[in-house]
Amino acid sequence: MIHEPATLILIEDTPDDEQLALRALRQLGVPLMVKVARDGEAGVKLLGLDDANADGPVPDLVLCDLKLPKLSGDEILRRARASERLKDVPFVIFSSSDETSDIDRCKALGATDYVPKPVDYELYQESVREITTSHLRKGPTFCVLPEENGVQRRPK
Repeated sequence: MIHEPATLILIEDTPDDEQLALRALRQLGVPLMVKVARDGEAGVKLLGLDDANADGPVPDLVLCDLKLPKLSGDEILRRARASERLKDVPFVIFSSSDETSDIDRCKALGATDYVPKPVDYELYQESVREITTSHLRKGPTFCVLPEENGVQRRPK
């Protein structure tokens, strides 16, 4: 039986954090298609929360920074939870902010989890792996495909 790779949407504006997350996901060693948005508006489009892409595929997990250019992570979360198509998708805020007000606001908006980004490289990667294995809707049968231009893609 052939399994489709699970899809993870990563919304992250900091190139170093994006690369750390992608590296951690590749190290899982199983199929996972990762799509990256580098600002809030691109995240909205990638999630199909705009009119042009409203009936696109449903991801298995969203990993989103809180403080993004153009549109904040909590606003993307609010829109995702208001969407019938995305309301049940695990949506994890992964942010450098550990402010109680940010955590409480995101949980009230329906975040599946809120994980402060560790400063330590190893802890950062372990956090990404733990988020993915804990919250991915398709369970632990996934892996990361080779990187192409900074974005994980399904093989052709």
